[in-house]
Amino acid sequence: MGTITHIELTSASPEATAKFYSKAFGWKHSASPYLPDYHTADTGDGNGIDAAIMSSGYQRQNTIMWILVDDIEASRAAVRVAGGTADGEFHDLPEVGRVGYVTDPAGVVIGLKQAV
Repeated sequence: MGTITHIELTSASPEATAKFYSKAFGWKHSASPYLPDYHTADTGDGNGIDAAIMSSGYQRQNTIMWILVDDIEASRAAVRVAGGTADGEFHDLPEVGRVGYVTDPAGVVIGLKQAV
């Protein structure tokens, strides 16, 4: 079963958007050492999901949910069988796992993550 593990918010101005969420909701953000214009955000203690704020140059969709999967290749195949597309590149992100985007039949972008 896929569990929602993370969300990404896109912005034309990721730094300003990260500062907004910090001021408005107390999120602690830091710039990613791997991608420019990408900030991880700690949304607080307890049950919940952490987030990231990234440049809308990476993806145009405003919000992207990330689903944690056991086998990313099997999940990519399942997306295709279910009528979605999974043609983008998947890559390994240090200390995170294997990640990539797929799209549902309605055109909604979804991130898939197989943890290290």
